[in-house]
Amino acid sequence: MAREREEEKEKEEGQEEPKKKKRSAKLFIIIGVAVVLLVGGAGGAYYFLFMGKPGHGDGKKVAAEKSHGEKGEAAEGANKNLDPFIVNLTDAQGTRYLKAVMQLELGSPEISAELDEKMPMIRDDIISLLSSKSFEDISTEPGKRELKKAIIERINRNLERGQVTRVFFTEFVVQ
Repeated sequence: MAREREEEKEKEEGQEEPKKKKRSAKLFIIIGVAVVLLVGGAGGAYYFLFMGKPGHGDGKKVAAEKSHGEKGEAAEGANKNLDPFIVNLTDAQGTRYLKAVMQLELGSPEISAELDEKMPMIRDDIISLLSSKSFEDISTEPGKRELKKAIIERINRNLERGQVTRVFFTEFVVQ
């Protein structure tokens, strides 16, 4: 009788192991599906939040329209990116340099072609202006505002068909 009980227990244990394996396989599949859904949802959320809405371009036009509100000044092509400027600053030590990347807001899209034609002169004026500044001149918020005004003035001196209305620093690094 003892042998029969032991055999029955072994049979029951043998039946429990496949049940445990089935449960762990189901659990593994459920966890895998949940992970795939979470990663997919996070990727979709990132795309829609940071890449702009589908079918609306790259988001720059939407940002320009928001900045102008109801004025109606925003037009496609009303912004112009400039290549980076890297200059030495006029500090006593002479070891600091400035890297500045700017975007110009144009009064009208038509002056984009004129900017392209006169870009060597404009870049020369901006380089002269930036290299004449010291770290103390540009390290504060009022200093940066004054620098933006001076850049607008220098650019507009070279333009005949329109004007640049604002300058945005997209990168501003002093080292």
